[in-house]
Amino acid sequence: MTKRVFMGATLLLTGLVMVFQVAWALSLPGFRGPDEPHHVNSILRLASGGGWPVPGEAMLDPAVVQAGRESGIIVEQADRFVGMSRTRLENSGVEQRSEPPLYTFFAEREVVPEGERSAIGPVEMADPEAVEIDQMSQHPPVYYAGGAALVSVFDLEEQPWDRMLTVLRLYGILLTAPVVPALVYTARRLGVRRTWALAAGFLPFAIPQYFAITGGVTNDSMAIGTGALVVAALAKAGTEPISRKTVLLAGGSLGLALWSKGLLLALGLALVLVFMLKRDESWRRRIVATGTSGVLALAIGWWWILNVVRYGVIQPSGFHRAPGAEWDPALAEPAGFLSSALRSIATSFFSSFGWLEAKFPSDLTFLLSGALIVAVIWGVIAAGKHRRTAVAILSPVGGLVLVLLAESWSTYVETGMIAGVQGRYLFPMIAALSVIILGLQSRRGITLVIFAAITVTVGAYGYVYFLESLYPGEDTRIDLERFSEVTGISSRTTTVLMTGVVIVLVAALVLAAIVARIESRLDLSKDEAKVRPLLGERLFRPRRETTPGSDEADSNPPVGVGDEASEAQEGPALNGDAKPRHAATGDAVQDSSVEGR
Repeated sequence: MTKRVFMGATLLLTGLVMVFQVAWALSLPGFRGPDEPHHVNSILRLASGGGWPVPGEAMLDPAVVQAGRESGIIVEQADRFVGMSRTRLENSGVEQRSEPPLYTFFAEREVVPEGERSAIGPVEMADPEAVEIDQMSQHPPVYYAGGAALVSVFDLEEQPWDRMLTVLRLYGILLTAPVVPALVYTARRLGVRRTWALAAGFLPFAIPQYFAITGGVTNDSMAIGTGALVVAALAKAGTEPISRKTVLLAGGSLGLALWSKGLLLALGLALVLVFMLKRDESWRRRIVATGTSGVLALAIGWWWILNVVRYGVIQPSGFHRAPGAEWDPALAEPAGFLSSALRSIATSFFSSFGWLEAKFPSDLTFLLSGALIVAVIWGVIAAGKHRRTAVAILSPVGGLVLVLLAESWSTYVETGMIAGVQGRYLFPMIAALSVIILGLQSRRGITLVIFAAITVTVGAYGYVYFLESLYPGEDTRIDLERFSEVTGISSRTTTVLMTGVVIVLVAALVLAAIVARIESRLDLSKDEAKVRPLLGERLFRPRRETTPGSDEADSNPPVGVGDEASEAQEGPALNGDAKPRHAATGDAVQDSSVEGR
């Protein structure tokens, strides 16, 4: 596969994933994403000149609450988005209470027609009638400032809230654009062939919650996009000798990511390990590289240092949870807590659509979680010379899980509630999951098709399950008339949207089949390191000496990934040891075989 085809396929796959995200965003009812009213409130407050107050001082504006009532996420009399005020979804495991107050299910809740929906704005920092805290000022303001700029440019304060939500949701989706390229690039840096590296880009399809989260208004979108860039930069740093470039990329990308959420501090562990576990580097160079990149990251992402200076903590809490009336800390059970917390992380990693509501069946969650864990372990084992880098970029996942468990245990002991253990918090490290391709690439084309088909099938099932939970029908699984009523999309446009989703998923499968066919044409036998021609393309050229600066030399740049010191490029190359390079994989050819199979 030529570099041009590889890059084009990566862009196409990126586009397919993002179009699927748009479909989820258009299908999500207003304010149904986790804490979406609060994220919107903070954006509008900035646009209205309300600034970024001390955490806990900002309040949820009554206009946002009114929009929530119109959208049906809360009951008609509600003045906040918590407890019994919020309507329930199907597949959430909630059973109707035997006595009042009774739950209100979203499917039974009337919504205000599309043409009668109110506008929100301007928003005050603390309206006298506000009763619920907007805790989002505990986060850095960059994501919200970007949203506020859009509000001002397009006068969204004067538009109905559903149009405003659509623009802000699309803004968030754009921020996740680096995810698929980062998955593919990270796989390449770890030594994966171009064909199988493209397979890494299908991984988001296998995580339906990724689409449900990024389809709403949330600062998770910025965290996910910048986190993917950090993982890619660390993968480069781990597979090349230490240099000024890798130090600047690692520290600079992490510094940028720190302006999204405090959870991205966990990537600091990967930064340390990537440099400290380097082979063939002196301890002095490792320590200097680690220290320099770390200082650079904190200098760019200085928000957290400011928090320590102002509040004495890295991230102050935006609100306080009160313990239950009958709760006694002595009742805390470590085993029960750990079981519930881990189950919550696994479930909300793949599903729990809405406000941690519509959950996949437990057996499916167990199957998906087990398969993911086994695949990651297999990939680390198969990583070979890149195992240290693979372990380093995966380390924040384990580290963050431990931090979440520790913080949740503290809350549990104090209040009796298990909170803050959500799988979506791991999404900024999603590019590290490309490690699983290291174990799969020993298989050939049919395995690639099966892998892609499984991911797309899980994504399709997730979308249907998502729609069933939001718009359950009596005679059909999905009530498309209710869908149009809630989203404000006409019946004709709804048909176009659903057709578009099918086209996107089929196109993804077709792309996988084409890539798999190219993979199956690669001849990786020990007898000869060559690629059989495909569609008239000679993917392997005989080694030829070239003069630097000649036309031939310019048209055949060096191959990198597979070689730790350079970028992945198409064409044969000569290193100092005069080894020819495999044009399709970038691996060096030695003794009539391909190294690193």
